[in-house]
Amino acid sequence: MTTLRNIEVVAFDMFSTLVKNDTAEWQMAHKAIVDGQRLPVDALAFWSEWARRDVQFRKTRTNMADPEASPPFRTYWEAWRDAFIGTFEAMGLDGDAEQAASDSVTALAARDAYPETNDALDALGRTRTLAVLSNADDRFLHGTIAHNGWDCFAHVLSSEGARAYKPDPRIFARFLRDMDVQPEAVLYVGDAPYDDAHGAKLAGMHTVLVQRTQDTPGRTPPPENGALLPPDHVVSDLSEIPALLD
Repeated sequence: MTTLRNIEVVAFDMFSTLVKNDTAEWQMAHKAIVDGQRLPVDALAFWSEWARRDVQFRKTRTNMADPEASPPFRTYWEAWRDAFIGTFEAMGLDGDAEQAASDSVTALAARDAYPETNDALDALGRTRTLAVLSNADDRFLHGTIAHNGWDCFAHVLSSEGARAYKPDPRIFARFLRDMDVQPEAVLYVGDAPYDDAHGAKLAGMHTVLVQRTQDTPGRTPPPENGALLPPDHVVSDLSEIPALLD
């Protein structure tokens, strides 16, 4: 355990940390795409085929051995469009990949907060500066913030804005520059052991890993070789975090 007395900024991941983002919601979004485009296919099979391509994108988008040698940055919308193109081809479907990607973005922009999120933000915001650092496109990240009526964040940085995805050290370095804060003064809260806890620890931040019980899709698979840096604290939901800072 590490001391959190000198924390100035509490920074959050967004999806599956502050707002709901479980597999069932993604499957419902894909069913809406199948129904809306009148695709002659089982919606769960369609989701499974697409999700496989989405995971492959997450596995290959960042070269952690040499981040500057990472592939050219693509937004989620671009990557998801390409995943839908591949899904349509693999399943012999005539569909609109761009519309499907846009529908996915729209669905994400309407994610609801977890029951304890607002109380936790209120409590933490009384003594610390709050911020968001999330793998997300600007459209659905800011859309989700607006959907939930939040005006408590001093800074919001997306992967699209940084042109890099967690756990790439460049996105954390950009955040620290933007906030003009030292890494040891930041507590980073996220749900992903690799993208969030490992990435933020590499950057020198304190970390809290939120381990919820529901299935969470779309996490970046950790490397097969190499140990992950452990989080400083593990909680079951956000309500436990204010006490860590008392």
